[in-house]
Amino acid sequence: MEAMRQPLKRKITAILAADIAEYTRLTAEDEEETLSRLEAYRMVFDDLVVRAGGRVFNSAGDSVMCEFASAVEATRCAIDIQESFRTRNLAYPVHRQMHFRIGISIGDVVERDGDLLGDVVNIAARLQSLAEPGSICVSRSVQEAVANKTSMPSLDMGHREVKNLPYPVHVFKIDVNRPAGAPGRRGKTPGSSPKASRPAALWMLGGLLVATGGAALVSLYQWRGAGRTDVTTAPAADPTGPAQDAIAPARDTPGVAERYRTARLLEVRGESAAARRDYVALASLGSDFIDPALRLASLIRTEEGHAAARSALAELSDGRSRAVRLAYALQFDGAERLQRLEALAAAHPDFAPLDYLIAAELGDARRDAQTIADKRRENAALERFLSADREGALVRFVLDQALLGPWLERARDRQASIATFFAQGRDRISVGFTPTNNGWAGTITLPEPAIDVEYRLGDDGPFRSTGLLQAIDPRTGRPMPKPSIAFPHQTAALDIALRYVDGAGVSSPVTTIAFEPGRALQRSMRDTVEGIAPSWLAYGSGQNSDRAYLTTLISYRCALDKVEIGFNGQAPREVFPLPPCDPEKPIGVPVDARHFVRLAPSVESVTVRLTFIGGDMSEVAVFPRPARR
Repeated sequence: MEAMRQPLKRKITAILAADIAEYTRLTAEDEEETLSRLEAYRMVFDDLVVRAGGRVFNSAGDSVMCEFASAVEATRCAIDIQESFRTRNLAYPVHRQMHFRIGISIGDVVERDGDLLGDVVNIAARLQSLAEPGSICVSRSVQEAVANKTSMPSLDMGHREVKNLPYPVHVFKIDVNRPAGAPGRRGKTPGSSPKASRPAALWMLGGLLVATGGAALVSLYQWRGAGRTDVTTAPAADPTGPAQDAIAPARDTPGVAERYRTARLLEVRGESAAARRDYVALASLGSDFIDPALRLASLIRTEEGHAAARSALAELSDGRSRAVRLAYALQFDGAERLQRLEALAAAHPDFAPLDYLIAAELGDARRDAQTIADKRRENAALERFLSADREGALVRFVLDQALLGPWLERARDRQASIATFFAQGRDRISVGFTPTNNGWAGTITLPEPAIDVEYRLGDDGPFRSTGLLQAIDPRTGRPMPKPSIAFPHQTAALDIALRYVDGAGVSSPVTTIAFEPGRALQRSMRDTVEGIAPSWLAYGSGQNSDRAYLTTLISYRCALDKVEIGFNGQAPREVFPLPPCDPEKPIGVPVDARHFVRLAPSVESVTVRLTFIGGDMSEVAVFPRPARR
C-alpha cells in the first residue's frame, strides 16, 4: 500500500492566514449575533478571495487559510479585505466590532488532497498572530515582491521569534490606515499642526454635508489600494476612499449625486437603515447609475445574507432600472448568474458595465475550467467594454468615477493576457503525419479537453467523427475521442479540415491543415531520424561481428539524400548506397538492398554523417566498436 502512494506535489505559492481578533470574547458576549455576523463576513471574505484569483483551502471556526498564485495578488486581496471590513465595523460599537488579523508568506508547499502543508503555511499563521486587529503582517519575501506594487506603506518590525520555528522571521507590517507618502499616525506634516485622525475628520465632514444638504463640497485626501474591485458588490463605503469630488452628477439629474453622497456618509457613520432607505430611493428612480444598486446589494448582503439581497432587489427589479436588474443578476451564482447577465446584455447592448461583468464571469470565475470558447467570449466582452471607455460612454453609468479605475485596469490586463495566448497559437489544432506501409496516420493534438473530434478530407463531403476510445477522460467525465485519422498512400495533396467539441459542448472553429504527401513524408522521416541518432548504426555479433548495419537509415531513406561513413575517427567520405524511396511502401526495406559494411580488424570506430533532402547536414556521429573476444 505504501509503495502505491502517489508522490507528493510541490509548488511555490503565497499563503494568506486570517482570523478574527478576540473572537472568543465576542462569542461569549453574544453567541447568536456573533455567529450570524461571522457567516455574513465570511461570505464577503470568500468573495474577495475568489475575485483576487485565490482559493480557501482550509477553515475552522473564525480561522481561514487561502492560497494565491503570487504574493502581489494575496497582498492586494488582504488590503481589500481590511478596507471592506473596517467600513462595515463602523455600524457597531467599538467593543462589538470584528477585525481580521492577516499574515502572508510565500514559499514551497506540499499539496495533499487539496490541503497545503509546509513551513510557509506555519509562517503565515505566525505572522497572522503578530498582526494587530485590522492589520496585515507579511514576511520579508512578500514585502520585497509587493514593495512597488501597492500604494500602502510598510513598517519594518524587525526579526521576531515565533512559536515552533527554530529561526526568527523578518516581519513587515502593511499600514492599511494611511496612504504611501503620508505621515505616520504620530507624525506631523511639516509646517502644520497635528492632524485629527481620519475617522474624526470624516465625522466632521459628515456633519457638515448633512447640515448643508450636501451643498458644500469638501475634497478628501484620495487614496486607494491597488487591489481589484469585487464586481459582485459595490466597493464598501470607505472613510479613506475616493474623493467626494469624483462623484459627478449627470446634467439631467443633479440631485442624484447629492443624495448618493449623503447615503454613502450615512453608511460610513453606521446609520445603515438610513443609508439603505436612500439607496432604495435612488435605485427606484430608474436611472442607469450602477453605484446605488451595487451598494444597496452590498449593504443587505453584509447584514442579512444572499437571500435577503436577492429578495430585496427582486422587488425593485421591475424593468424600470437596468442598474437594479444588473445588481439582481449578480446575486445568483455560477451558470445562472452568467445567463442572466448575458440575457440583460442582449436586450441592452449599450449598457457597457454588463460587458465587464460578463468578462469577469467567463474569466476569473471559471479559472481552471475556462474553455477556449469562453476565452473568445471573454475577449469580445472586454473589447466592447474598453471600446465604450474609448468613446467616453462609460462615465454616464457611474456616479463615483473611481469605481471605473480598477475595472479598466483589470480589463486591459486580461485583454493583453488573452492576446498573448492567441498570438502564441495556444488555441490551434495540429496534426503530425506519419507514413506506414499501410497508408498515412495523422496524430491530432488538441489545445484543450474535448468530447468529439471531426475531420473532412478535401473541400467536399460531410465531417466525420474520429470515434471514441474505451477510456474516460477525467477532465470531461466522457469517453476520450480518438486522436488520429488514417488515409491511403495514394492520397494526393489536399486540405484537411478539423474541428472538435469542447467539454462544455461548444464546437471549435474549423482549422484547415494542408497535406502534401512528399513534404509530409520527408518531414516525418527526418524528425524520426534526428530523434534516433544512437540507432543509425548497429554492430553485428558472433559470426557477424565484422559487420556494421545501417538498416535503420534504409528504413527512413525517403528523408535522406546521402549517407557517408568513415573509419577510426576520420571524416565520413565513403558514400553508403541507399535504395530509391518507395512512396507506396516508405519504410519497407527492399530484399536486394545492401544492409551493412564489412569492417577490417583494425577498425575501432565508425563515423556517420547524413545529408537530408534539401541539403541540410547532420552532425558527425561516432560509433565506437565493441571489444572483440
